[in-house]
Amino acid sequence: MKAKLLTTFAILLFSAASAVAQTEPAPNPDTAQPAVDEAPASNWNHSLRASLTGTQATYRNWSQGGTNNIAILGTTAFASEYSKGIYSYNLDINLRYGQTRIGDGDFIKSDDRIRIRNQASRKFRDERWSAILNVNFESQFDKGYDNPIPDEGEERILISRFMAPAYITEVLGLSFKPVENFRMEGGLAMKQTIVSDTDLSPRFGLPEGDSFRNEAGFSFLVGYERRVMENIFYSGYVETFTNVNRDLKYTDVLFVNEITGQINRYISANVEFVLAYDRDIIDELQVKQIISLGLSYSFFGD
Repeated sequence: MKAKLLTTFAILLFSAASAVAQTEPAPNPDTAQPAVDEAPASNWNHSLRASLTGTQATYRNWSQGGTNNIAILGTTAFASEYSKGIYSYNLDINLRYGQTRIGDGDFIKSDDRIRIRNQASRKFRDERWSAILNVNFESQFDKGYDNPIPDEGEERILISRFMAPAYITEVLGLSFKPVENFRMEGGLAMKQTIVSDTDLSPRFGLPEGDSFRNEAGFSFLVGYERRVMENIFYSGYVETFTNVNRDLKYTDVLFVNEITGQINRYISANVEFVLAYDRDIIDELQVKQIISLGLSYSFFGD
């Protein structure tokens, strides 16, 4: 399954890159020289950005005390957009993985995400409105533990791993975008939960021994983006999924906020704050906060 996902990812990247075509300029009849007109603009627009952030601290005979530690986080964000007339297609791939080591202990996972989002759309006569079809995938690369730094004599408790869980969501509905930096989407939805390690199935609301669950319901999303200052950009969204066969209190809610600051061409700072509510996993609100500073480079695109 892991090899299949990586192969699919490679095919997506190759297909997007090969879509950009070059044309030979026609000769000028007066001078017999090639015309200076530029080739027609492509309908594709691509961007790829990668960043590497980390921290390191070492103490020796330090009077105030302290624990040696090292942390590293790598992220990759690829976006591809096709637009022709009233039709468009968007692909977003976001990959994150980080590890931390405290003292003389083992390296443990600090952040982990695989997120692939696809959207095909068709605009109506009022171009603020579009019909949309979304197909999204989310999972993680590595094992996660309930007690990543166990006490002496205690074993680590596995709570997640690659494809355990994984989520696939399909949405058929409408999008409303009254201004460039604000959008609302909603429609009929299907959500599949995959847990490849059946020992973990009960942790994600599946009966013991089951590895797959299919749900029908409704999805709603509100997204907002804004350039706060010249080099500071905010992006956030609230996304929900409601199963038609369950009480509203079982609605899944994801609230994501991210602020990116580009200090110069190669150095950037990032703040991520995420709230999640999913009663299939836990009745309480899940919270994630990450602040990072490190190297960032845009290979192509903005």
